[in-house]
Amino acid sequence: MLSFKLGEVGLTAMSKLFGPVISIIATLFLLSACQLQPLYGSGSNVQLSDVSVSDVSTRTGQQVRNHLLFLLNGGNAPIKARYLAKLKVRYVTKTLANVQAVQDKTAGSVRVTVRYDLIDLTTSKSVGHGTRFADAAYDRTGQSYANLRAERDAENRAAKQAAEAIKLALASNLSRNATYGAPVN
Repeated sequence: MLSFKLGEVGLTAMSKLFGPVISIIATLFLLSACQLQPLYGSGSNVQLSDVSVSDVSTRTGQQVRNHLLFLLNGGNAPIKARYLAKLKVRYVTKTLANVQAVQDKTAGSVRVTVRYDLIDLTTSKSVGHGTRFADAAYDRTGQSYANLRAERDAENRAAKQAAEAIKLALASNLSRNATYGAPVN
């Protein structure tokens, strides 16, 4: 009977020792299947400087395009573009409350929405598309010119933020397309 108790204690001690070891080994085995890699890793030959950006017709669109060109390749046009990013830009201004008197201050908001379609110029097929947006707030006063200037500044800030979001989306699309060869949103 004494040896039977020692056996149970031995099994308990063994399970306490090997339980965590088996858990760690199982976790490492599961994590080995992850495909975590840097967005700008060396596994892909695709570079953001291979992307040209289509012309746009609005002032806000031009702000987004110019900042995106700067982010992609320092403001220079690509020598031989492999991809074309077609942009459709729109913005909406919202006044959160109307000014009742000169001393009243209210707030406004600008939302810039950018739809993009990334086209592979060799196959003329879309390799990614999506929509990104950015918001910027501004203060409104009783002065008309100050309101216009504040709205324009907010529009410029939102355009820059939207361009940065589009850059990340394009990098993600190019990375996935190079890895899997399939279109991605």
